Amino acid sequence: MGEIMEFENAKKSFVADAEEKLSQEKELNANRQRDSTAACERSNRELKAARDEVVKVEAEKAKEVQYPEEEQGSGARIAELVKIVAEQQAQNKTLDLLAQDLGNDCMWLLTRGVPLIVDHFMRSKELAKYMLDLGGAAYDSGRKNGYAEGSSSRKGER
Repeated sequence: MGEIMEFENAKKSFVADAEEKLSQEKELNANRQRDSTAACERSNRELKAARDEVVKVEAEKAKEVQYPEEEQGSGARIAELVKIVAEQQAQNKTLDLLAQDLGNDCMWLLTRGVPLIVDHFMRSKELAKYMLDLGGAAYDSGRKNGYAEGSSSRKGER
């Protein structure tokens, strides 16, 4: 009886540890998702600011058409800002792909977590030893067919 209680306690401990690890992994993935989302939002704000700057410079350029010497400086600034916008767009696409991959990883972990725990538990050597010992204890106590023999004899008495 003590072995059964030890096994049950070990089983509960194992399952609790596995559930705790799974919850920690979920929390870590949620934090990664939040960080990725924040990075995308920051990148979008920077991209919007750069676009606004391009629009502002182009508006200034339209006002100052009569000053050709300043036009060259504005053209260089516009080219620089367009380059920054292109870089930010590329970075934003990369962050979107990263966020999508992270979401897929989270879904995979959630769909595989519980079956992996159950699979590990069912392949446990402790469980196999317990089942073998349980069958041996039934046979040793005079029950050829295990503990099922006792329940079938009770049914016959009724």
